[in-house]
Amino acid sequence: MIRRPRASFAPVMGGLLALALLTGVACGGAEAPQETQTAAPTGGDSAASPAQPQSQPQAQAQQQAQPQNQGQSQSQTAAEPTAASAPQAAGEPAATPTPLPAALPSEVVANPITKDVYANAQYGGILRRGGYSDPAHYDLMQVSSVVNSFKQMMLLNNVLRYNPIDAGQTIIPDLATSWEVSEDGKVWTFPLREGVQFHDGTILNADDVAASWSRVIDPPGGVISARKGLYDPFGPTVAVVDPLTVEFTFDQAPPLNYGLNAFALEWHGVFPKAFLEANNYDLKLNGDKAPGTGAFQFLEHQEGEVWKNERFVDYWNEGLPYLDEVWTYPLGSSLNRSAALLAGNVEYAQTIDPAAYEILKNDVRYEAQPFSSYSYGAVWFNTDKEPWSNPKVRKAMWLAIDRHAIHEVLSEYVFGYPGGTGWTFQDQAFQLPRAEIDARLVYNREAAEAEAKRLMEEAGYGEGIKNVDLMQRDPASPFYTAGAQFVQLEFKRILGIESTIRPVASAVWFEEMANRNFDITLGATAAPFIDPSAYLNTFYNCEGGENYSNYCNPEFDAVMAQVDSEPDFDKRFELVQQAAQILDADPPTVEFWYNRTLAAWLTCVHGIEGKNGALVHNLDRMDTVWMDAGCSQ
Repeated sequence: MIRRPRASFAPVMGGLLALALLTGVACGGAEAPQETQTAAPTGGDSAASPAQPQSQPQAQAQQQAQPQNQGQSQSQTAAEPTAASAPQAAGEPAATPTPLPAALPSEVVANPITKDVYANAQYGGILRRGGYSDPAHYDLMQVSSVVNSFKQMMLLNNVLRYNPIDAGQTIIPDLATSWEVSEDGKVWTFPLREGVQFHDGTILNADDVAASWSRVIDPPGGVISARKGLYDPFGPTVAVVDPLTVEFTFDQAPPLNYGLNAFALEWHGVFPKAFLEANNYDLKLNGDKAPGTGAFQFLEHQEGEVWKNERFVDYWNEGLPYLDEVWTYPLGSSLNRSAALLAGNVEYAQTIDPAAYEILKNDVRYEAQPFSSYSYGAVWFNTDKEPWSNPKVRKAMWLAIDRHAIHEVLSEYVFGYPGGTGWTFQDQAFQLPRAEIDARLVYNREAAEAEAKRLMEEAGYGEGIKNVDLMQRDPASPFYTAGAQFVQLEFKRILGIESTIRPVASAVWFEEMANRNFDITLGATAAPFIDPSAYLNTFYNCEGGENYSNYCNPEFDAVMAQVDSEPDFDKRFELVQQAAQILDADPPTVEFWYNRTLAAWLTCVHGIEGKNGALVHNLDRMDTVWMDAGCSQ
């Protein structure tokens, strides 16, 4: 019998003490679509972090497809894409990604995930997870925060999904039974499952899918589609073909892998059309209680205490989920999550600190893995007003921050890599060679600081800038607090920019940015998936959904339009470097950090296979996770 935990959650001070004692003897704390690797998720792990061993499910054999040139178009129908290449072993250099996309297999397997995927899976139990803070609102489509995704994604389904059994390295059907792509790549057709039930008892049809996706690609006034920029370059529309078929038409065909990832993102769940219409397509106030089709349904939320989801007994995928409930505690910082796991207050924690990770990965009671997160920490500018609209001021501030120095400070709290590497993510296909990165001006500290001061003089701010509002995300996070203090000191020391740090909860941070109520702000956001069209457009395009600086450079957008449509990898690589050079000259942010999420769980918890293909904001459905009797001891 798996224990049923108490409803209340005590503060984790005991766990913090345990962590403090343990860390005293620890070792210390411490692209590219990879159009080239699979037909589904597009990036493997960086070799910089060791891959941890994981249990192997007894899953159905996956049919593998052969790569083909992206320029070759043909009619394609699929349900299972190829498997990604094997993860790099610890200490091995990263392999050069093959610059080819993959074809899709023609055989359709309507449901690769079943209750039998784990031969010895046990039913029941409550999984307790160490989570983040409370959300600002409850509409996943209008936000890009793990604060929401970690709790809410298990309530929903989409047309496609990342495969939880192979850590998201393939894409498989979800509410769709398969997908078909026309010869010219401009029409994507999704037949839907019959009889799928929403949590309110209504039955899913194509109108619900079309309505849910219409707000993603063409949201009504006052509703934000945070990832709309992923789809805009390709001119999408969605239509109902019949009650169980939806069709997406594009003015320009998206690259195959790009399209698959864009449809598999778990941010974009399906809701009843009637519910969306009744709420003017805005679910900020009641998205937690909005009827989804997911394996779990919302149970209750005690703000500051716990968020509870329970098994949906009428879930369409018979025999799943295994768990009775999932409880997520808003523990704030990586240190608190680590302490809670070490103290036995939770069975699973995501985003733990590096020192705890070193302990846990060498403790037989735990599994520990680095997840693919590809988020980045940055300082954003309010370019709606001076002096932040001045590219010389922004470039000076971009040069002022010593990326290695801030990395050394922040590595105590989160694992990651220094920024300033050319606007692409660590160890991905579109990143420059290491020697070229090291030769960049921002890494030559004496020259960088001198140039920063010269630019401030030229911009008319040689005496500095006073009374600057530096808004800091999430005061409960030592990562953000230490980061804000570091940049505050360096901006003052080098440039004479004097600021006051204004800490706000993550819930407030997104709202303040949307309202443009800041001068500069420090926080973090994540790539939707590892493709430069996906993240560079999302972050820096004039219409980008996560363009928090409200930056707009038509020259950059024009180059990115070429990136979006170029099928040849080498040509695309050069175009990405052109786009990066524009950002170097006219920085939209001070990107100082590229993150990697560390996670750990008790070995009595099974079915968490990692997040090595899909990024960290995905694969939180929990439908294939189960607990053995060891969790009751």
